[in-house]
Amino acid sequence: MSATPTQSDWQAIYQEALLESDPTRVPRLIEQAHKAVLGRAFELRFAGVTETKERHELDAALYFLGLLRDAGTCRGEAGRHRYD
Repeated sequence: MSATPTQSDWQAIYQEALLESDPTRVPRLIEQAHKAVLGRAFELRFAGVTETKERHELDAALYFLGLLRDAGTCRGEAGRHRYD
């Protein structure tokens, strides 16, 4: 994988986080997916890309990763992470 995530990179990492069934792995995967999504969003922003389908997908991914993170926090799962 390149230093900056491509569209397929962030999507693969995001899908892995969404589909993981092992609750001990979920927090780490959410964190990895969050970083990949943000990296791609910043790449597009600095490239001057405005409204695209991918930008909307990135926004949706960040929203759902936040829901997953919050659901884990509500259940009190170990390995909780904050995204500062």
